[in-house]
Amino acid sequence: MSMPNPAKTSSNFNPEAFEAVKWELRKNTAYITMSRPEARNALNIAMRNELMACFNEVQENGQIWLAVLCGEDPIFCAGADLKEKLNLARSDGDKERSRLSNELYMTMRRCYKPIIAAINGGCIAQGAGLALLSDIRVMSDQSFFWWPQVMRGISSMSGPLLLTEAVPPGFALKYLLTADKILPNDALRVDLCTEVVKHHNLMSAVDRWANKMLRNAPLSLQAIKEVAVRRRGMPIDDAFPVGRKVSERTMDSEDSLEGLRAFKEKRIPIWTGK
Repeated sequence: MSMPNPAKTSSNFNPEAFEAVKWELRKNTAYITMSRPEARNALNIAMRNELMACFNEVQENGQIWLAVLCGEDPIFCAGADLKEKLNLARSDGDKERSRLSNELYMTMRRCYKPIIAAINGGCIAQGAGLALLSDIRVMSDQSFFWWPQVMRGISSMSGPLLLTEAVPPGFALKYLLTADKILPNDALRVDLCTEVVKHHNLMSAVDRWANKMLRNAPLSLQAIKEVAVRRRGMPIDDAFPVGRKVSERTMDSEDSLEGLRAFKEKRIPIWTGK
């Protein structure tokens, strides 16, 4: 993948120095690729830090309207790097790793711009957690979700916290407690993924979803996702004022005026993200 023009990124964001993640910015879309193929794209400390930097950049950079999260073939992400975990066990390094895992999840949760996950292969444990924190999940017919922790004598954060939020708890626990893999058609049946495509069509399908969203006002996309995320667990009486405040913010934007003008003039709007 080609690197973006540095002028289009924040001054303190330097993807050229990354060790474990590739970054590409094109057509107002950030393509973020987990790239440790020798370790099956397992999450080590470097990758966690670099992914957080990427999603912070997505949230803060007005030229970025949405993000695509990928894994370098042939796998999406194998989860936590267990070899690193063994080396850091019972040390401050292992505590740092756990802290970074929590921070990465929260960074993605608080990224209010749409995220598409391009699931090209195994989507395992913490890697599956990253996919669950995405908004559109497109699966290759060669991919699967898998939480094997009970086979390793450990527990899971993403499974009981995120999978049970995304699908009926009974469906989630069936797979979490047996360590069976969730195959694409079963994932599609419960809306765990948005679409299943032939492996060679994965990125073209992902680009199709991205282009659908890029037709729309970027501030509106961000506002809708922000309200949907912030209202989780909130009583509806508390959620309405949050939704109203965010909605009013978009009404004051230049894009809101452009949308009304385009409707009146029967033309396609030209969005600026302002």
